[in-house]
Amino acid sequence: MSAAVHLARAVRSELTKLSWRSPVWLAIVPIAVALPLAVNASLAVASRMNKINGGGGMDTNNAGYWVMIFATIILMSAGVSSLSNEFRYATAQLVYCVQTRRWVLPVAKLIVFGVIAAVAVLVTMVILLAVFPVVFPTVWGRVDMGSPAGIRLLWALPVFAFCVCALGVGIAALVPRPGVVVGGVLLWKFGIEAFSAMLPVKVGNAVQRWMPFKNGELGAGQYPTSHPAFGGANGALLYFALVAAVFFVLGTVRLSRRDLATD
Repeated sequence: MSAAVHLARAVRSELTKLSWRSPVWLAIVPIAVALPLAVNASLAVASRMNKINGGGGMDTNNAGYWVMIFATIILMSAGVSSLSNEFRYATAQLVYCVQTRRWVLPVAKLIVFGVIAAVAVLVTMVILLAVFPVVFPTVWGRVDMGSPAGIRLLWALPVFAFCVCALGVGIAALVPRPGVVVGGVLLWKFGIEAFSAMLPVKVGNAVQRWMPFKNGELGAGQYPTSHPAFGGANGALLYFALVAAVFFVLGTVRLSRRDLATD
C-alpha cells in the first residue's frame, strides 16, 4: 500500500477523533476566533468614545495584529496537545501497530490542525476586513479588504498560521509535553524577540532582521517595523516557513528514530 494511502487514512482517523464534543470545536477554535474580534471591537469602541488614542484609526496592514498575537498560538496549541497526548495516554503505540510508518502520525496531525488553523484565521480576517469597517466606520474606515494589503492578509496570514502549527507540532515531536512546547514558543516570541527590540539600535535592528516570528508576521501582512533580510514580505514569510519546516522535520525524524529504537 502506498504512503499516500496510509497518510489519507491517518488524516481520516484524525478527523474522526474530532467529534462535535472535542475541545477543538467547543473551546480552542471559538476562543481563537472570538478573542481577536473582541479585542479589536473593544479598542474600536474605546477609540470612538475617546477613551484611548486611536491614532487616527486602523490601517489595513495593522488589522491582523491581534490575530497574529492570539489566534495563531491558541490554534497551535491544539496540534501540540493532540500529538503530545498520543504519548501521554500511550495511544501512539496502538497507532504504530496499525501504521508502521512513524512519520505518518505527525504529518497527519499537521495536515488536520494546520488546515483548521488556516481556515479559522481566514474566517477571522474576513470578519475583520469586511464587517468591522461597516460597524466601526470612524475607526476602521480606511481598512480595505480589496487592497493589496488586505489581499495579502487573506492569503498570507492563514499560511503563517499553518507554519506556526508546523513549528509547534515539530517541537512537540521532540518534547511531547504541551506546556513546555507552548511555553517555549511564548518565551521566544514575547521574551527573546521582544527583548531584541531593547538592544542598542544598530545591534537590535540587525538581530530583529533574523527573528523568525518577526519575519513571519511581516510576511503575513503586518506593518513593517524593521527591514527583513530576505528581500521583502515574501522572503520573510518563506524564511519563517523554512524555520518551521526545519523543526517539523527534526521532530519527525527524532520521533521515528526513538520509536524504532524501542520496538
